[in-house]
Amino acid sequence: MLMFMVGNLIIIPVGITFFKEETTTPWIIFNVVSDTFFLMDLVLNFRTGIVYEDNTEIILDPEKIKKKYLKTWFVVDFVSSIPVDYIFLIVEKGIDSEVYKTARALRIVRFTKILSLLRLLRLSRLIRYIHQWEE
Repeated sequence: MLMFMVGNLIIIPVGITFFKEETTTPWIIFNVVSDTFFLMDLVLNFRTGIVYEDNTEIILDPEKIKKKYLKTWFVVDFVSSIPVDYIFLIVEKGIDSEVYKTARALRIVRFTKILSLLRLLRLSRLIRYIHQWEE
């Protein structure tokens, strides 16, 4: 996932800034694979266990996971997963190019997910806690 986020972090702004024609085969393949990956991530987040804030319990109940995800990262994930640039590409003939560029820039919203990687720092606390129990 980190690889796709970093790739998007670099490639999307460069493409928006420097390239007028983004319908080349490599660009389309990159975007389709990337969009597919982020859509799969969106679905899998409804089934991924969550750790309570005090790191004492892991929740695996799908209903609780769903509620927590819908309250936190779902909107960001959903908006960033919509392939807006391809929707506009389909109807591009009737759309002003500035509107199209702005819509493509919305894909940058997916980089807010990088903030969710900070949650991985909680794992170090969990590992320390488990290590204490082993001793």
